[in-house]
Amino acid sequence: MKVAIYLRKSRADEELERTVGEGETLTKHKKALLKIAKERKYDIIEIKEEIVSGESLFHRPKMIELLNEVESKRYDGVLVMDMQRLGRGDMQDQGVILKTFKESNTKIITPQKTYDLNNDFDEEYSEFEAFMSRKELKMITRRMQGGRQRSVEEGNYLGTTPPLGYDIEKIGRARTLKPNDYADVVRLIFKRYLEGYGTGAIASELNTLGYKSATGKEFERTSVLFILKNLVYIGKITWKKKEQKKSTTPGKARDTRTRDKSEWIIVNGKHPAIIDENTFFAVQKKLEEKYHVPYQLVNGIANPLAGIIICGVCGNKMVLRKYGNRAPHIICNKKCGCKSSRFDYIENAVLENLKKYYTELEVVIKENKKEDKSEIYKKQIQHLNKELKTLKVQKNNIFDLFEQGKYDEEMFIERSVNVSSRIENISSQLEVLENELKKENKTSITSQEIKDVIDAYHLADIKEKNELLKSILFKVEYTKNKNQKNDDFDIKLFPKIYV
Repeated sequence: MKVAIYLRKSRADEELERTVGEGETLTKHKKALLKIAKERKYDIIEIKEEIVSGESLFHRPKMIELLNEVESKRYDGVLVMDMQRLGRGDMQDQGVILKTFKESNTKIITPQKTYDLNNDFDEEYSEFEAFMSRKELKMITRRMQGGRQRSVEEGNYLGTTPPLGYDIEKIGRARTLKPNDYADVVRLIFKRYLEGYGTGAIASELNTLGYKSATGKEFERTSVLFILKNLVYIGKITWKKKEQKKSTTPGKARDTRTRDKSEWIIVNGKHPAIIDENTFFAVQKKLEEKYHVPYQLVNGIANPLAGIIICGVCGNKMVLRKYGNRAPHIICNKKCGCKSSRFDYIENAVLENLKKYYTELEVVIKENKKEDKSEIYKKQIQHLNKELKTLKVQKNNIFDLFEQGKYDEEMFIERSVNVSSRIENISSQLEVLENELKKENKTSITSQEIKDVIDAYHLADIKEKNELLKSILFKVEYTKNKNQKNDDFDIKLFPKIYV
């Protein structure tokens, strides 16, 4: 665990030092924290000593330096004597510190407790109230939201990015929108939709004409649909349409949901409309008439290859298109030049390639049995574990030498970082070797799984077929150029297990 030590005197410490001696407090604190680090086997890669005792962040250069490093996720934790050492200033300073540690998932470690600010219990823990009161934080948030809502009710635009066809314009302290050259593009979108063009056809036309969306990318069906539904184009401002919460899903920052329309705040904006209300509501009526519940929600999945076939040209997921008078096809909606093919041709090609892959896998398994690599991996793992044990002893010795005064602080940090880096490197090698060993032991099971899918496929229903294929395949990449016809196309399988 990579840890920084942060030391700071309080005013009470300064009073004490008048009788004890200059610098005595920080020295005692450093010694105590190093002892804890040694006992808990922390990797100390930085020690920061704040000489000044000012409460404001602006007067604490080492704290600002620490926060920048915490934000960049340099440490797993910061070791301090108590929570108050980080900050006892005003709510703004405390909020900055809390937010930085929380968003970087960096722990605050004291001799008594380790605080994980992404843990509700730790966040509400009574000792943490001295650092930042939850009630005060909520009060500030409500005040800010109230200010924003009042600004919206006055007709101001608070979005960070202007919608297509507008630029942000500041008039005094107010913030509104003014039409730009792309306003004509917005008018064209509404015009084309009322003429009977679909969102895909409109997106294709705009891309052909060289226009870009508000984000600078090519138009897609979804971006055209968003414009057609946006009330901003008839001079309205919408607020509280979306609700965002911190996500509990790994790798996802926030969960967003659309609130019920009764919760929305819709007011007249200060900006001029680009589309007249008659045109806008005629489009809304047409959109409502076209809407239908997605087929798969009513009848279940209709395509055994759903979510598996990926366009080799643009990377888009390909879909099943049914026709009344001919066989269903797998198509790419992006109009990227990748030709479609009959569904049965692609399905047969996937199964044939799976059989071929299974045969090749069996050959590899037989060769591996002749030359079993598992013993080699085991010996390498044993050797690295021995080396890791030696490095951990060295790490303890570094603490001892520092405590004995044989290493100065610079030498201690240098040696500590060096040993920690070597430990991390060996741990990574061990992880790779252990995965290879698992793969070696799992190969024969994998081939059996593929055989089971091939044998069961034709006996399964559509949903089961899809689940069977997804159990062994990440995706299947499909490519077909304008010169290829019928069942002449290229596919590439991406199995979930490789040998």
